[in-house]
Amino acid sequence: MVSLSVNHEIHHILLDCGYRYTPASGLPSDSWLHVKVPGIGYYVKDYETNVGVFSVALYLNKDPHTELPFAIIYKMPESLNGRLLPHVTHEGSFCYVDQQEGDWDPNDLVSLYTAVDEKISSTLDIVATSSDLSAEVDREFEGEFAAYWESKERLFLITRAHRNESLSTYLLKSVDAGKTATELNEFVTVSKDSDISQESFSKWANQRKLQVDQLKRDSIKTHFISVTPTKLTGETWPPRSLPDVLEWLKRVDHNARAKLVEHLTAAGPTKSHICIMDVANQAKLAFYVQLTHRTTAVKWRRKGRRQKTSINHAASVLGSKHASKCFVRLGVVEAHSAALLSRNSKRPGLDNLGSKRIALIGCGTIGGYLAGLLLRSGAGCGNCQYDLYDPDVFSPQNFGRHPLTSRDFGEYKAKALARSLSESIHTATNIQGKAKEFPISKDSLSNYDLIIDATGRPPVSKRLACVVRELVPAKRPMIIHAFNDGNGRAAKVLVDDGNCCYECMRSDVGTHTKGIDRRFLNINDELHISCGSAYTPYDAAVSYMSAALAAQAALNSLEMQLPWTYNEHILDGSRTRKPKLLRTQPNCPICHAHAG
Repeated sequence: MVSLSVNHEIHHILLDCGYRYTPASGLPSDSWLHVKVPGIGYYVKDYETNVGVFSVALYLNKDPHTELPFAIIYKMPESLNGRLLPHVTHEGSFCYVDQQEGDWDPNDLVSLYTAVDEKISSTLDIVATSSDLSAEVDREFEGEFAAYWESKERLFLITRAHRNESLSTYLLKSVDAGKTATELNEFVTVSKDSDISQESFSKWANQRKLQVDQLKRDSIKTHFISVTPTKLTGETWPPRSLPDVLEWLKRVDHNARAKLVEHLTAAGPTKSHICIMDVANQAKLAFYVQLTHRTTAVKWRRKGRRQKTSINHAASVLGSKHASKCFVRLGVVEAHSAALLSRNSKRPGLDNLGSKRIALIGCGTIGGYLAGLLLRSGAGCGNCQYDLYDPDVFSPQNFGRHPLTSRDFGEYKAKALARSLSESIHTATNIQGKAKEFPISKDSLSNYDLIIDATGRPPVSKRLACVVRELVPAKRPMIIHAFNDGNGRAAKVLVDDGNCCYECMRSDVGTHTKGIDRRFLNINDELHISCGSAYTPYDAAVSYMSAALAAQAALNSLEMQLPWTYNEHILDGSRTRKPKLLRTQPNCPICHAHAG
C-alpha cells in the first residue's frame, strides 16, 4: 500500500505533468484496465501525435519508488484500432520502457515521474509513425512480436524444428492436482525420426506429470512454415481464424501462404493440424486448427491438372467461413537443448558441451557442484556421454558441502548425482554414474574429449598427466584439474592442453617450494587426520569457486584458442594472481620424461 504522504506527492507530480485523476467509472467499461489492474481510479492524460490523440491511463504500483506505473492506451486514433502496433498489445497494454533493465533514482520522484511522462510521449511518437509501414518501424517489434499473438495455450518445442524436420504434436493432460485449469493441458512437439527427441519427450512427460497414454492415437499432424513478411505494422492483428491467417500471408508472404495451403491439402482426410510459423527476425507462432469434414472431403486435384493442386482454388476453400470449426492461437515455448543453453554461451553460434565426451572424476564437494554446472552447459544433453566417477558413499557429514540431499544418504555419490542430473531436465539423456575409481589407462583416457579431475588428490592428478602423454596428440583428451588449496583459502584450476601439466605448475620455483604453494607453507597443523578420515574444516565457498572456474575452463575448451591454462581465486583477502597461460617447466619430471 502506498503511504498517504507518497500518494500526495505523486498526485501533485502527475498533475504538474498534465495528468488528471479520473475515477474508474470514468473510463470506458470495456477497457482492459478494469481487468488487468482493477482500482478505484487512475491518472489519465491525452498525448498529441502526428496521427491523432492517444489517451493513456496510469496505474501506480505498490512501491512507486522501485516499480514504474503500469500504462494502458484506452483510446487511440480510429485509423489504428485493431492494427498491429509496436509496443502496444491488442488490449492496449503499453510497453514504454523495459523496467527490469532500467536504472533510475528511486529517491527523486519528481525526476522519475517526469522522465516517465517524457518516455511515454517519445514512445507514442514511435507508435504513431508505424502508419508509415517502414522497415525501421518493423524493427521496433524485435523481441516483442510474439507478445502480440495473444496465445490461448502453450506449445512446447522440445525439438529444434526446421522446414525439413518431420514433426508430431501431442496434447497432453496434467495429472498434477496442484495445477490450475489453464495449466492442465499443453501441446508438445517432437521430431518423429529422432530417438533422442523421443527419449526427451518421455522424460518431459514424466518430469512434468503429464498423461502420456495412447500417444499414437493422440498425435496431431504438424507443419512448419517459414515466413518472411514484407511488413508487420498496420496489419489487423491477431488473426482470429484460419481465413485470417491465409489473408495475412497473402499480403505479407505469398510463398508462405502457398506452403501452408500445400501442407493442409496434402494431409488428406486429417482434420486436426498444428501449424508453426517461423517469422523471420521475430519469433515462432503457432495455431491449432480443426478442419470440417466438408473441407477434408474436397478433391483438391482439379480435372486436367492431375499432377498439381491449384493453390488459389485450395486457398479459397480453406479461407471460406465454414472451412474450419476450431482455431486456437498457441504460444511457442522453445524447450530444446539449444534454447535451454542459449543464455549460457559466450556468443551465438558457439557449440555446447553436449558435443564432447566428458568424464568427471570425483563427485565430492567440487565435483558435486561442478556436475550441475556442466549439465547447464550441455554435458550429457547430446549424442556424447557424460560419465561421473566416484566410489564413495554420500553420508550425512557430507551434506554441508554437497548439493545432494537426505534422500541420497547411503548411496554412491556418482550414481545419486547422475540420477539427480537426469531427473532435472528432459534433455539429459546421456549421463551415467559409475561407482568406481576412474581407470587411468590409455584406453580409458582415449574414450573422452574432456576429463575433469575434481578429486583434489595430487597422486591422481600426476598420474593422469603422465598417462595422457603416452597417447599420440590426436587422441589426447584435454584434462582440467580443479582443486582447493591452502586448506580452503584458494580455488585453483589448471588446464592441461599438452603444453603444461599438473606437475609443471608444482615445479615452478617462482611460485612453489617442493610442490607447495609458497603462500601456504605452514598450515599443515590445520588438517584433521585419523584412520580412514581426513578433512579440513572450511565452508563450501571455496568449492563453489573451484567448480565455477572449472566450468569456465570447460566452456573455454569450445574456443579455437584457450584464454588461460591457470586460474585461481583467493578467499582470505590476499592477492589473487591473474589468469595466465603456463609453459612447460624444464624441471618437470613428467614432461621431461615424455619430451620428444
